This record gives sequence, C-alpha cells and structure tokens, in this order.
Amino acid sequence: MSAEDKEKLVTVFTTGHEGVVVLVKSILDEAKIEFIAKGEGIQDLFGVGVIGTGFNVITGPIEFQVLEDNADYARELLKDVSENPPEENSTEEESPEK
Repeated sequence: MSAEDKEKLVTVFTTGHEGVVVLVKSILDEAKIEFIAKGEGIQDLFGVGVIGTGFNVITGPIEFQVLEDNADYARELLKDVSENPPEENSTEEESPEK
C-alpha cells in the first residue's frame, strides 16, 4: 500500500479480542482485501495489558482499515462477526422443558 493509499483508509471494524482479530484477518485475506490492523503491534507495549477490557486501555482496540473503494464490501463480509464473542469457557443454560 502506498503512502497516498494510506490517506484513503477507512475503519471497517474495531475489536480488541485476539480471536476476533484472527477471524477478521482471515476473512479479509480470503477476499484479497488489503488492510491495516491499526494498533495491533502496540497492544502489549504498555504494562497495563488487556485484562478485563479485551484491549489495552491506553492504546485502545485494534482498528481494521481498508481503502475507501473496498470499505462497503469489507463491512458486508464482516457484518456477522461479533465484536464481543462469548467467553471460551462459558456455557449456555438450557431452559428446562415442561
């Protein structure tokens, strides 16, 4: 991506959850959409870490940015991705049948 292209970037998805980051990358890669995961490399630079929030409170969540021309398509591909996935160890309670 050229410097000129970087001026035309649009944020299409924001998350701090590692599992969601991997999923979003996979979806965009599969669709051959160039993207930047803004803030990804700095999540663990500060001692605060990501405890409790899913992202570093100093740096904020990761923003996935694509070129304006690809923004609508990227949003469509990512529309069903949850920004707040359920905890891995949580279980859904089944309601008793009567």
